[in-house]
Amino acid sequence: MDLRQLRSFVHVVETGSLSRAAARVHLSQPALTRQIRLLEEEVGSALLLRTGRGVRPTPAGLELESRARRLLADFEALRADMLARAAEVAGTVRLAFAPSIGAAYGGAILERFLAAHPAVKVEAITVLSVTARDALLRGRLDLGVIFPDMTGPSLRTEPLWSETLSFVAPNRPPWSGRTEITLAEALEQPLVLPSAGHGLRAAVENAAVAQGLSVRVPVELASMNLQLDLVARGMGCSVFPRPACHLGEAAGALKVLRFSDAEMRRQAVLAWARDYPLSRAALALADVVRGWADWLPGAGVKS
Repeated sequence: MDLRQLRSFVHVVETGSLSRAAARVHLSQPALTRQIRLLEEEVGSALLLRTGRGVRPTPAGLELESRARRLLADFEALRADMLARAAEVAGTVRLAFAPSIGAAYGGAILERFLAAHPAVKVEAITVLSVTARDALLRGRLDLGVIFPDMTGPSLRTEPLWSETLSFVAPNRPPWSGRTEITLAEALEQPLVLPSAGHGLRAAVENAAVAQGLSVRVPVELASMNLQLDLVARGMGCSVFPRPACHLGEAAGALKVLRFSDAEMRRQAVLAWARDYPLSRAALALADVVRGWADWLPGAGVKS
């Protein structure tokens, strides 16, 4: 007894005709008749009564038809479940955020992705864009949400969004009651910034050159968290996209002011290595990152 025989038998009972059932299951009538005969031999009982108008099930045939339907339904459900499982995105994806992007949006992006793809394991880090670039090129990362100043021809990049840079100060006088600042006034403050060559430092220096100003940076730090901690302690000021400072603002430690006479923006990109094909898990995560504007508030303007 196999599923093919049971399915054929159910069709015979439904149609009440061997010829119509044979046409439905794409068999010749002799082949279908042979299947039914083998089934009757296996169960040891007649299953069909031949009449002048076709066939009808015997009591044993009625019982077999009822139970066969349940078996066939269970089998179809099993097959559908297995196909769905085969289509499920699984595996591991390795992702890097630039520090300011990770601080602003990393948690929300991962929450969104893992809710849609719970079978995927995510290994996420926050590192400088240059570090992410090197790891992508060596195959140690699958994707990077970074800034393009540290990418290169061996990486594929896709623009995501641009962010406005703001002045960040300790939330104390003379900053606590203010909402904006001029670039010249900002550059008079001791600044805590990354070293020369970093994209954020370059944005500040380019804006300064455009106004004939100079940049004084007594403290250079690569760590975003440490930069913001020093600002909160009153040891200097800095420049960051506002969303990266939300925790410090919410805690009352930082004050974020917009520039009244300068606009500095940074373009975020999605990056991956040309030499390493993306897995299904990485492709799914890339789709979530691309679609952030539909569900993640306050991130700026898509480019």
